[in-house]
Amino acid sequence: MTVLSNNRTSSNDQQGSSHQVTVATKYSRRPDDSGWLRIRLEPSGDDAYLCEYTKVTLLREKSGRTYFRVADGNSAHVGKEASMATQNANKYLLDDAPKGPATVKVKYSGSPVLVRSEVRGDENKQQWAIASFDGKTARVTLNSVWGYQYTPIPPGTHRIMAPDQSHANIPTSGYKAAHPGRIRCNDVWFPIEVEGTTGNSSRYIHIGHLSEGCVTFYELLKWNDIYDYLIDRRMKEGKGKYIGTLVVEK
Repeated sequence: MTVLSNNRTSSNDQQGSSHQVTVATKYSRRPDDSGWLRIRLEPSGDDAYLCEYTKVTLLREKSGRTYFRVADGNSAHVGKEASMATQNANKYLLDDAPKGPATVKVKYSGSPVLVRSEVRGDENKQQWAIASFDGKTARVTLNSVWGYQYTPIPPGTHRIMAPDQSHANIPTSGYKAAHPGRIRCNDVWFPIEVEGTTGNSSRYIHIGHLSEGCVTFYELLKWNDIYDYLIDRRMKEGKGKYIGTLVVEK
């Protein structure tokens, strides 16, 4: 935890009235299996959401709410002031910082083959690969949609970015329903910055049986493993925007 002292802020509506506060660095946690922590942006009052291990700096506590600034990450809320009920802030804004950077290796496996998904029920030509991370492996598909702009991710050393926003708009709940109580955080996707480009390349590490040039965890019950490995990792550079590297080989 980083503590900054001798900061002063107004404590009430009386002009010139202030009190000393301690400004601390905290890191967000998920309250449930959605993977997203709801916050309230100030002063608009709009709801917003943070992924786990987003850094925040506490500003003040007033009327049962804790106010803070979103200090890093890959969301649109970085630098903005927000608040939570203090009882929730005490539960979900904690001291433990992320670990060092992650490394995920992906190795192509054969030529594309036509496969019927036992969850979706449709047939797609899958470009298989094996992902290796944290001493584990998982079968992934690098592409399922052909003849359009989608292609398997190219060999190279790419960067994995912190989650940007919920991807609940792209249905993956069926994969979760196929294994009741065994899959979580399926709407938390990890963007990929393809080597030689800057920012989100519209490719992600995510769960599913349909890939549009992403690293898609076809082996559904391995999703929790990759989520747990990636979510509390950050690279030093980038102010929390990057998680680590993705090494792709043919």
